[in-house]
Amino acid sequence: MRFDRLQDWLGWLETCHPSEIEMGLGRASTVAKALDINFGQSKIITVAGTNGKGSCVAVLNTLLTQAGYRVGAFTSPHFLDYNERIVVNNQAVKDLEIIESFHRIDQCRQTTSLTYFEFGTLAALDIFCRSNLDVVILEVGLGGRLDVVNIIDADIAIITSIDIDHVDWLGPDRESIGAEKAGVFRPVVPAICADPNPPESILNIAEAMGSRLLLWGKQFDLSVNQSSSKIGSWVGEDLSGNKIDLPSIELPDLPVGSIAAAIQAIELLPLADSDRVKKVNYDHLKDIHLPGRFQKISLDEGLVILDVAHNPAAARHLQNLLSLHPIKGRTYALVAMMSDKDVEGIIEPLQDAFDGWFLGDLVDNPRAKKAFELEGIIKEHTEQVVTRAESISEALDLVLEVMDISDRVVVFGSFFTVAEVMTLISKANNKKVERTTLEGSRDE
Repeated sequence: MRFDRLQDWLGWLETCHPSEIEMGLGRASTVAKALDINFGQSKIITVAGTNGKGSCVAVLNTLLTQAGYRVGAFTSPHFLDYNERIVVNNQAVKDLEIIESFHRIDQCRQTTSLTYFEFGTLAALDIFCRSNLDVVILEVGLGGRLDVVNIIDADIAIITSIDIDHVDWLGPDRESIGAEKAGVFRPVVPAICADPNPPESILNIAEAMGSRLLLWGKQFDLSVNQSSSKIGSWVGEDLSGNKIDLPSIELPDLPVGSIAAAIQAIELLPLADSDRVKKVNYDHLKDIHLPGRFQKISLDEGLVILDVAHNPAAARHLQNLLSLHPIKGRTYALVAMMSDKDVEGIIEPLQDAFDGWFLGDLVDNPRAKKAFELEGIIKEHTEQVVTRAESISEALDLVLEVMDISDRVVVFGSFFTVAEVMTLISKANNKKVERTTLEGSRDE
């Protein structure tokens, strides 16, 4: 075996391919065949989309697992631990399982070079096909047509939303991006699209491929109660095309389209009943919380909200959530973004949402936009005070110093930004626990 520690494997994976991203299915397909990836009777749900993929996966995974099905879910990126990417029955797999899978892939690939993401996706597929699962949920990493997840044929394909992002890889407009994401569709099987205004390319590809296309607002819908954003009514279709209705369900703080698409997928799953399986209980919806998606952490200094919003559509969704959850105190922003993002498109819907902005550099991240560059753009859109620090850690310290218990700070702009603040808060909490433990032992 090349390494016996997961961190050593991950460090090697970052350097073993000439480029970080190389689109295409050929390399991964070759290695998957050598690994004998075969899911047997497992049903595959593939989830693509610009925003809301992780939320859709979370709804599917939680509801199906609680109904008694054996479920595997692959997502990316992770926040704190790589193991977050590969989950079986709501539990992240252990280091040893990933290490053993990496070793099998390394042996089977021979001279085939794989990217970091290809290696990780193949590991998830390898682990899932050895786990005797009822349902496998695969989140697309980038696009759809040429993403490594697409080497597996979906029994149900979902597109959560279409917006402008990753233009260098997917194209400059919604039509070209939609075509890339519709690459996960397959003949005959359901293709669910939760974008309220789907590009023509999605409709055309579904028709040409002979997919059973279900569109939000036509074949299925989720309307939110006007008096309470927490209550919704869902309608959709079953496998036979009959209309079904969920007249009153409590909703989590996740994108409505992602929730609607997940419910429609569940109602279409051709799963056999058994003694260990019961009907999906949608009452569990309200209890679903996803890290980094309007995630709330209460500190002594005030409330921290973590949200991975990193493109204009996600920023609009964040602005809507903030307006639905007003507070008595002040709201601050802590932001860092990648250089390839539409910074102005992200800032514009949020320009009036904050009482102050705090910026920090993502140190040692060559993709990150420098804080001083971000400062200039933000100052063009707001008259609020912008405070720039040398790091995310320093920016977090500065904003917590000016907050009181009635205030909140919203951390957004990138998975990297949210992950770094998560890590900082986790370390601070661990130190607090250690200090309390030591003081308690002295008292004894």
